[in-house]
Amino acid sequence: MAGSGTAHLQRDNALLSAQNLVKTYKAKGGRRVQALSDVSLDIVRGETLGVVGESGSGKSTLARAILALPRPDSGTVRFDGAAVFDAAGARLRGLRQQMQMVFQDPLSSLNPAHRILDIVAMPLLVAGSGTAAERRATVMETLRSVGLDGEVVGHRRPYELSGGQCQRVSIARALVLRPALLVCDEPVSALDVSVQAQVLNLLEDAKAAFSLTMLFISHDLSVVKGISDRVIVMYLGKICEIAPTDALYATPRHPYTATLLASVPSLTPKRRSAQPQMPRGETPSPLDVPSGCRFRTRCPAATERCAREEPQIRPIDGSPGHFVACHHPG
Repeated sequence: MAGSGTAHLQRDNALLSAQNLVKTYKAKGGRRVQALSDVSLDIVRGETLGVVGESGSGKSTLARAILALPRPDSGTVRFDGAAVFDAAGARLRGLRQQMQMVFQDPLSSLNPAHRILDIVAMPLLVAGSGTAAERRATVMETLRSVGLDGEVVGHRRPYELSGGQCQRVSIARALVLRPALLVCDEPVSALDVSVQAQVLNLLEDAKAAFSLTMLFISHDLSVVKGISDRVIVMYLGKICEIAPTDALYATPRHPYTATLLASVPSLTPKRRSAQPQMPRGETPSPLDVPSGCRFRTRCPAATERCAREEPQIRPIDGSPGHFVACHHPG
């Protein structure tokens, strides 16, 4: 499964291109965990790229690495042709104004001591944008665009709002600089199902209104299906499959993707014969990943080749834009 390579990169019209990202963290006993291992992706201007995978697959690390929060150990990121990791000072701040992030926990990502108006205005203040009156007008307009009345909620603190309202404030703060790229890291996982739908609709409306390109990260496959144009599937810090959304959900070609999709609850009974074989055992420790294919210890189709040779990402014949890192694709 999890493999390397850049065959899937769409080099034309890419707003953001990340290549060969590697990020490690220190663990107890002096050991190191490689959260990202040679990950490459690009996002075409105007699309929504979804990233899915179970906990520990490297999704959030990928989002932060792209924005240099912090920088990865190695690899490159280019945004609209500019090398992000080569930039510093004012130039890096200028690039970051075009790349904003919505975090997973809406309440903890907002300063509890600040008023909502001040929270949303802070990016404009840091960027030195406009006069105080112009900043206030922009803040009020942005709050309206996410379904909040600045006159009503503007003087409240985050703890006085509901979780859904706090996430709308987080989105407003990300949109107030009018960025080109919005990175959403599990933006609805902490919300009730009914509120999730409202926030997802809000993101779709904001994408159209502000001409956004989005990187949308989630562990919820149904959420990703509804919002994404293409989907990347990750496992233990590697990419295993990437395809247009409809193709990935209709005909997954990697055993791990197939089992992920099979785990989604359905109201329609499925014949037992149509079910893919479920993976064996537990997810390996990221401190001691398997050789070759990282999924091989759980894969029902694994062979000796999977143990000795890491699969490379390659295209699927007859399925445009569909790529898989597997020696034995389905």
